[in-house]
Amino acid sequence: MATEHNLEEITELSQHLGRLIDGEVKFDQVTRMIYSTDASIYQIEPLGVVIPRSVEDVIATIETAINFNVPVLPRGGGTSLAGQTIGRSIVIDFSKYLNNVIEINQEEKWARVQPGIILDELNHQIRDLNLLFSPDPSTSSRGNVGGAIGNNSCGAHSIVWGKTVDNVIELNGVLSNGDQVKFTELSGSDFDLKMDGKSFESEIYRKLSSVIASNKEEITNRFPKIQRRVSGYNLDELISPGNLNMARFVTGSEGTLLTITDAKVNLVEIPKIKALGVIHFDDMFKSMEATPLVLESKPSAVEMIGEMILKQAKSNIVYSKMMDFIDGEPQSLLVVEYTGDSFSEIDSKLNSLENLIKSKRLGYSVVRLLSNSDQNKVWNVRKAGLGLMMNSPGDAKPIPFVEDTAVDPQLLPEFVRKFDLIVKENGTTAGYYGHASVGCLHIRPVINLKNQVGVDQMTSIADSVSDLVLEFGGSLSGEHGDGLVRSSFNKKMFGSKIYNAFNDVKLAFDPNNIMNPGKIVDSQSIQENLKIGPNYKPEHIKTNFNFHKENGFNSAIEMCNGQGACKKITGGTMCPSYMVTRDEEHSTRGRANALRGYISGELTAENSMDRIREVLDLCLECKACKSECPSNVDMTKLKYEFLHQYHQNKRYSLRDFIFGNFRKFAQYGSVMAPISNWVMRNDIFRKILFSFIGIDHRRKIPAFAQHSFTNWYQNNRNIFGPHKKNSTKVILFPDTFTNYNHPEIGINTYKVLVSLGYEVVVPELKCCGKPLLSKGMLPKAKSLASENIKILSQIIDDDSVIVGIEPSCLLTIFDDYPDLLNQDLEIKNIINKVMLVGDLIVRDFSKGLPDKLFKAVDSKVLFHGHCHQKSLFGTSKINQLLNLLPSIVVEEIQSGCCGMAGTFGFESEHYEISIKMAKKNLVDKIKSQSGDFLLVSDGISCRQQIDHTLGIKSLHAMDLFASLLID
Repeated sequence: MATEHNLEEITELSQHLGRLIDGEVKFDQVTRMIYSTDASIYQIEPLGVVIPRSVEDVIATIETAINFNVPVLPRGGGTSLAGQTIGRSIVIDFSKYLNNVIEINQEEKWARVQPGIILDELNHQIRDLNLLFSPDPSTSSRGNVGGAIGNNSCGAHSIVWGKTVDNVIELNGVLSNGDQVKFTELSGSDFDLKMDGKSFESEIYRKLSSVIASNKEEITNRFPKIQRRVSGYNLDELISPGNLNMARFVTGSEGTLLTITDAKVNLVEIPKIKALGVIHFDDMFKSMEATPLVLESKPSAVEMIGEMILKQAKSNIVYSKMMDFIDGEPQSLLVVEYTGDSFSEIDSKLNSLENLIKSKRLGYSVVRLLSNSDQNKVWNVRKAGLGLMMNSPGDAKPIPFVEDTAVDPQLLPEFVRKFDLIVKENGTTAGYYGHASVGCLHIRPVINLKNQVGVDQMTSIADSVSDLVLEFGGSLSGEHGDGLVRSSFNKKMFGSKIYNAFNDVKLAFDPNNIMNPGKIVDSQSIQENLKIGPNYKPEHIKTNFNFHKENGFNSAIEMCNGQGACKKITGGTMCPSYMVTRDEEHSTRGRANALRGYISGELTAENSMDRIREVLDLCLECKACKSECPSNVDMTKLKYEFLHQYHQNKRYSLRDFIFGNFRKFAQYGSVMAPISNWVMRNDIFRKILFSFIGIDHRRKIPAFAQHSFTNWYQNNRNIFGPHKKNSTKVILFPDTFTNYNHPEIGINTYKVLVSLGYEVVVPELKCCGKPLLSKGMLPKAKSLASENIKILSQIIDDDSVIVGIEPSCLLTIFDDYPDLLNQDLEIKNIINKVMLVGDLIVRDFSKGLPDKLFKAVDSKVLFHGHCHQKSLFGTSKINQLLNLLPSIVVEEIQSGCCGMAGTFGFESEHYEISIKMAKKNLVDKIKSQSGDFLLVSDGISCRQQIDHTLGIKSLHAMDLFASLLID
C-alpha cells in the first residue's frame, strides 16, 4: 500500500526522476496546483508531474514509483467529470509529447496511436481517407484517445458504433511492476498458454480465470442489461462467448490496472449524407415520451438539449450566433440525426419523423437542417452544454455527481419524472441534456457546495438517485466513469460479491496499489476532497476592475470549471499559447487553477507570485477565452488585475514602462523623425538599445511619421470634400499607431468616410490605455479612460457614432472601459455608439455602395481577422464589407492568433514562440494559397507579423477602399 511521504522524500523522488527522464519533471507547488483538478468537483494535489517523451520515460516513472512506494496516475486531456485524473500520485501527462499517429491501415480500417493524441486531431488526420474513430464525447476537441480508453468514453453516436470498448483492438502498456504487455484478442488455447507462464502477466491471467470461475453467474445476474454501463471492471467481457480480448477487458479501468502506451483502434467510414431533424417541445417530459418512438425510425443519434443550455446559449457571445435553428421558446429539444446514401433517403426519413411527431402531438415543430454548416451549429451548442450550464451566475452551479445515469431508453419517461421529483424534493432544480438514444442523460442538480447544506443536499440526492437507478435496472455511469464521485457506490450498485471480485481484479493487476488508487474500489466518500466546499475561504482582493457581473474577482476565477475547452488544437483562436506548447500551465484552465491557488491561500511557496506571473506570461490577451470558452472565462481581464496586484511589491521593468507608455514615446519619435527612425533602423544602435531594453533585435519598430494623423486632419478638414447634409457624424478615434506610425491609414479612412457622405471629426484624445492594461498599470489606464470618456461626452450627440480603425484600441473602449470605470450611465451611452469603421459602412450600405464611387477590379482578397475582432464582434461584418466592393472575390483565412499580440512579439523571451504561433495559425495558411491575391488585416500587430514572417505587405480594409476610390 502506498503511503504519504514527507517533503524531503518528495524532493528526493523529484531529483531521482530528473536524472532518469528525458521528458519534463515538474514538482513545484504551482504545477501541482494546476494538476490538482480536472472537470470534476474534486481537488487533490499530486506529488508531482512527469511529462514523458517516450515509452522508456513511462517505464522509468513506474519503476521509480515502485521503488519509492508512491502511486502513478496516467492523464491525457484531464477532462474527466468524475475525478479519475486527480490523486496524490505522480501524474504522467501524455498529452504534450506522446500524441502521434503511429500507423494507419486504410484497407483494414484501423489506426495505431499514442495515448496523448486528441480525438478530433486523430479524425482530422484521417478525414481525407473517409475514415473516423467513432467515439465522440462532447470533449472530443481536447479529450485524448488514452483518456477515452481509460474511461470507456462514448458520445452521441454510440447507438450506431458503440462505446470505446467496442472500438479497441489491441493495447500496449506497462503493468504495475514495470513490465511491458500487449493485450489483444486470444483464443481459448492462447489464454491457457498465457496462464502457463511464469511472468507477472501470466499470474494476472491465472487470477482472472479464478475470479471468473467464482463469479460467472453473479456477473450475468448483476451487470445491467443496457448498452451504456461503464461502471466497475468489464467482467462481462470475460464471460462473453467467443475469443477473449484483454484490451476490451481493461478498457474503462481508469488507469487502475495498467498504463497504456499505444492503442490499435477500429475506424469506420464517414457516412455519405447526414441530416438533422430538431424536434421542439414545450415540455421536457414530452421529449422523453417521444424518444422511444423516434428510436423506431433507426436514427444515428438522438440528443436531448434542455432549457438551461438553451437559455445560456442565447446569452453567450459565440453561441448566441448559432441559435438560428431554434423555433420559438422550447423547453426541450431532441436532435435526431439520420444518415444515408442519398438525399431522397434522408428526406423520406425526415418526412416520417415529422408525421410521427405530428400524429402523436408531442412536439410543436421539427426543423430540418441539411447543410453541414447548419448541422455544425447544433452540434457545437450541444457539445458546449456542460460549459454553458456552468456559466450560470451565483455560487449554486449545476454540478456533476449523478449526471451520468443510464437506463433502458424505453424507460426514460418514467425514470426522468422520478429523477426530477427527487431533485425537487431536495429543494433545487437541475439542468438536463444528454444521449436520449441510449437512455443516458446528464442531469445536473443546481447546488451550492460552499456550504454544508449544499453538501448534504448533494449526498441526499446521490443516495436517492442510486436507489432509483437500481430500481430501473440501470447504471450509475453510462460514460463518465466512476472516479472519485461514484466509486463509493459500486458495492451498492453491483452487490458485495461482484464488488469483492473487483477488488480481486485490482489486487491481481496491482498488488502494491500504486496504479491510480482510490478509483473503482476502495474509494473516498462523495463529500471528501471537494475543490470548492465549505472549507474553501478565498481571500477578498480589492480590485481596480469592476467584477460585478461575474459576482466578484474570485467568482470570475471560479467560472473555470475545468472542462478544458481551452486545450483544443484544431479550430478557433483559444488558446494560442497552448496550441504551440501543449503545456497545461499555458492553457486558460491552467492559469485559472493557478489564480485559484493564489486567492485561496493554497500556494504558500516563497516564489508563488513569480510562478503565477510566469504562468500568465504567455497569455496573449487575445480575449478568445471570453467568447470561445462556453463558461466565458475572461483570462485577459484576470491577468490585468493580477499584474497590478503583483506589481504592488515588484518594480516594473524599463521595458514595461516604455511599452506601457508607448504613446509618449511615439509622440517623441514623431517629433524627432527622421532621426528617430535612423536610430531604430541602424543595426548597431538597434542591437545595443534593444538588448538593453529586452526587445528582440530581429524585430523592427514601426517608423515614426513626421506628421501625425491629427495634424493632417487639422490642416485638411476644411478642404477635403464636401459633407452631405444630415449625414451621420463620425467621431474617428485616432489610436496611437494610426496617429504616429501609420497616418496614411487614418487619412485613407477619413477620405473613404467623407466620400460616403459622413461628417468626420477627429478629436485630440489620449491613448486608449491598452498598453498600460497589458502591463498591469491599471490606475494610469483608468485615468486615461476617464479623460477620453470626458472628451467624447462633450462632442457626442444622438446622431454620432465613435468609430475606430485599430481593433484592439477601439475594443478596449468597448470591452474594458465599462468595467474599468464602473459602468455608469454616461459610459454605457458612449459604449453603445462604439463600432469598427467597417461595421459602420456595412450598417449603412448593406444593400450596396453608391454608384460610380469605387472602381471595379477583378481581384481575390484574403482577410485575416484580428483576435479581439473575432472574439467580441465576429468577422462576418468585415466579410460583408469587402464583398461590397465591385468584382472582388473575398475569402476569409481560417486562422487563429498571429502571435504578435501588440508588444508581446517584440519581447526577446517571446520572439520564438510568437513565430511558432504565426506559423501554426496563419503563415502556413497564407503560403498554401495559390494565384495572385491581396491580403487584408485590420490589426497593426497582424500586419507587422505578416510582413516580418512572409515579407508581404498586408492592407487595412480602408487602404483597399481608398485605393479604389474614383477620383
